[in-house]
Amino acid sequence: MGKFWPTVSNKMALRLLKWSEFFYYFLVILPVIVVLYQNKGITVGDFFLIQGISALAAFVLEIPSGYLSDCFSRRKVLILGAAIYLFANGWLYAGYGFWDIAFAEMLLGFASALFSGTKESYTYDLLKRMGREKEFLKENGSLSSYCQAASFIASVIGGMLYAHIGNGILVVEAIAALIALVCVLLLPELGEVKRERKKDTSAIADISNVVKMSVKNPAIKWFILFPAIFGAFTKILLWLFQPTMEQVGIALSLFGVFVGFNQFMRLVFSKYADAIFKRFATSTLLKFICAMIFLVFVAVAVCVNLPLGIWSYLLLVFIFLWPAIQKLCALIFSAFIHERIKSTERGTVMSVSSMAVAFFGMLAMMIMKPLLDAFGLTGATIIAGCAFLIMLWPLKKVLDIIKEK
Repeated sequence: MGKFWPTVSNKMALRLLKWSEFFYYFLVILPVIVVLYQNKGITVGDFFLIQGISALAAFVLEIPSGYLSDCFSRRKVLILGAAIYLFANGWLYAGYGFWDIAFAEMLLGFASALFSGTKESYTYDLLKRMGREKEFLKENGSLSSYCQAASFIASVIGGMLYAHIGNGILVVEAIAALIALVCVLLLPELGEVKRERKKDTSAIADISNVVKMSVKNPAIKWFILFPAIFGAFTKILLWLFQPTMEQVGIALSLFGVFVGFNQFMRLVFSKYADAIFKRFATSTLLKFICAMIFLVFVAVAVCVNLPLGIWSYLLLVFIFLWPAIQKLCALIFSAFIHERIKSTERGTVMSVSSMAVAFFGMLAMMIMKPLLDAFGLTGATIIAGCAFLIMLWPLKKVLDIIKEK
């Protein structure tokens, strides 16, 4: 490891990776972020613009960060991401006004990009070093469950913390970021994973070759597209939640209860993704979840026009259950992709996958805004539900590939 940090075993490295994920996602500011930023001179309009800047920063750095982890060092990219994340939280604490907050959020976007494909790639290659790569879905699900547990705990205590310490909540966030940095500093190098670029090939050309392989390889292409498009429709359902609550007459004070339920179910589905995958045939599972999400769109369109009843609450439970199903779907397809790629291209390919998720998510949000303005909640939901039928195409492609395997 070096002169300044002790060497840890591969088994301990896996634990440290999970705890780094926990502290990275220990976002106690999330439940109060809008109020916190307003007290730093940010308007609600500014808030959404700043979130757009952060998302754009992550999007732009996504593929370069994955390629860097393939060619340079997965561990060092994780350390860089954790260091930037810690610095950004410190800047948020001291900063005030649009430009300070926008700069900090841009750094958070950079940190997110550095983590996204690299952490998964490090996990798979660490397991491969241990001869346990077939356990990737189980361990990646466990890694994700640490993230969901952190989010759940942080959402519960975030509001209470802010009420007592105000801006000091960012000190708590910075301490969590510091612990995450220490965890990744202790990780061992994966020296066996390093992409060698041909002397007559530029870095841009080399990245382009990996990206082209990702979009031309039949299996990898559809294993990237299916969860990305499915995730975009899941995001639409989630964003329809609050207006649905308002229209059916459910008290918005229950919003936090449903958020907590959602995070708990994400934790459960992440933790037991491997068990669920082994229990059910993949083709049956995919057909079932696609059919069910279409029925949820239909139910939203119908129930928002009915008097408040038990069906209204059941509908909202299903809406918030679905992101947990989507998480299960993402974990399964991630495992499919990892099985089919080389270690020396893993970081870049997974970054392409992350970029596809971001792209389709942004596209869905951009389309829903004019649909809601023009057709209202019911009309926009019907259109989104009909549009979901396009999933039949990638679903068929995926089922054919799985059948061939």
